[in-house]
Amino acid sequence: MPSWIALLPAASPEHGGLDALHLGWWALQFTPRVALLEEAVVLEVQASERLFGGAAQLWQRVCRQAHGLGARSAAQAGTAHAALALVRDRQGLGPDMLLNVPMSTQLCTQLAPLPLHCLSAVGQHAETLHRLGCRTLGQVRALPRGGLSRRFGAGVLHALDAAHGLRPEAFDWLLLPPVFEQRQELAWRVDDAEALHRAFERLLRELGAWLAGHQAGTQVLRLGWCHDWARHGTSRWREHRVPLAEPTSDVARLSRMVGEHLRRIELGSPVTDISLSVDTIVTRETENPSLFAELAASGEGALPQAWTASEHRAQRSALLNLLDRLSIRLGPERVLAGQLQADHRLAHSQRWHAAIPALAQAGAAVSPFARPLAPALSDGLLATDVPQPTWVLPTPLPLVLRGTGSASSLRETPVHQGLLRLLAGPHRIEAGWWDDAPGAGQARDHHLASSPQAGLLWVFRERHVPQDGSSPWRLHGFFA
Repeated sequence: MPSWIALLPAASPEHGGLDALHLGWWALQFTPRVALLEEAVVLEVQASERLFGGAAQLWQRVCRQAHGLGARSAAQAGTAHAALALVRDRQGLGPDMLLNVPMSTQLCTQLAPLPLHCLSAVGQHAETLHRLGCRTLGQVRALPRGGLSRRFGAGVLHALDAAHGLRPEAFDWLLLPPVFEQRQELAWRVDDAEALHRAFERLLRELGAWLAGHQAGTQVLRLGWCHDWARHGTSRWREHRVPLAEPTSDVARLSRMVGEHLRRIELGSPVTDISLSVDTIVTRETENPSLFAELAASGEGALPQAWTASEHRAQRSALLNLLDRLSIRLGPERVLAGQLQADHRLAHSQRWHAAIPALAQAGAAVSPFARPLAPALSDGLLATDVPQPTWVLPTPLPLVLRGTGSASSLRETPVHQGLLRLLAGPHRIEAGWWDDAPGAGQARDHHLASSPQAGLLWVFRERHVPQDGSSPWRLHGFFA
C-alpha cells in the first residue's frame, strides 16, 4: 500500500515558517512525488523508506525537520486525502505531540471518527449533514450511496472513495525551478542594515528549501536591493556578492554571513525592494557513517586519537566558518591559504591566495590547514640532510665575510651576529632557468648554519661569484 505523509505549513510564513510551496520544495529531498493538496503538502514516500532506514526513521526525520520549518502538524496514511484529513484534525496539537502521531494502516479506522470538515467536499455540506445526525466521516459513509449522491452530488462520494483508497488519486507533481531568483517588495521602507538583514531572512529560508530539494549547496549569494529614489527612475539595482569558503545549504550559516556583509554597507537611502539569487549550486555529498573511527596522530610520542567522520566534518565546518567571518571583517586579502607548488626553489614552493577564492578551486592542493613548505620530514631531516626553514626572507640578506684560520690556510667565513658554523650541506639547487622573470634562475649551495647570537640559520652561497666583488653568501631564512 502507498505511504503518504501530509504536512500543514505555517499559518503565517512572515513569522519564521515556510508557506506550502516552499515547504514542498524542501520535501523534494525525500521523494520526487510531492504535491500541493489544498492547503497542505503531501508526499508519497513508500519507495524512499528503504533509503532512509525504514518507514519509522523516515517519518521521524520528516516530522522533526518540518517542525523546525514551522509546520503545524503532520500525519501519515495510506492515501493522500486520508493524510490530509488526519492532519486537519490534528492541527491543534502542540509541538511535543508532533512526533507521536499513531500510524495505523486501516483507513476506515483512521477516518471514521474524524469530523466532517476534515474532507472539504463533505465539510461544505456540514450544516445539512448535522441535521441528518451525521457528525463524523464514518456516519456519512454509512449513508446509502445513491441517496447521498443525489442529495449532495457525486463529489462527496468521490472524496470519500479517494480517502479510503477506492478511487485513484491524480496529482500534478511539484517541480523545482532550475534557478533561484526571488524578489520581495518590503512592507515599509528600510533604512538600516540590521532591518535589511531581517528582511532577507525570509528569502534565505526559501533558498534553504530550494537547496534542500536539489540536495545541493551554494558558495556565492547575490543580494540586491532597490532604493526609494531609484524605484521609478533609471538607476539600476544595487547588488552585493557574498562568497563562502565552501558550498552550504545551512540557512543559519547563510544568514550569519549575510548579516556580516550588510553590517559593513552604508545605505544611501531607504530600501523598498530586495532580491536574492544564486549563481551556481554544488551537489551535496552524502554523509555515510564510518564503520571504524579514523586515527589521527596528535603529536610525536603521543597516543593516536580516534576521530569519527562527524567530528572531522564538525571541525572542518568550524574552521571554514571562521575563515568566512575573518575574510569579511579583515578583508579577503588579509586571510590567506597556502598552495603547494612543484618547485625546488624555496621562495617558489608555496604560493598564497585569498582563502575564500582558493578554497573554491578544485583539488586538494589548496587547504586552509597549515602544511610545511618542504616535503615530509623523516627524523627531522630531509633526504638531503638539510631541513627547511620556518621563516624565509622575501629578499636574501648579504652576509659579510671574515678571514679565519692561519696565514697558510686562510679562508673566508660568513658572519651574522658572530661567525657562522656550517652544520649541514651543501644542498645544491640549480633551477628556474625556464622563467622569464629577472632573478628567477638560481644556482645556489644551501647550508644549515649556526650563529652564536641568532641561532639556526638558512644560508646559501651563489655558485657564480658576483662580478662587482660583493659577498656570494646570503642569509635566506630562520628556524623557529
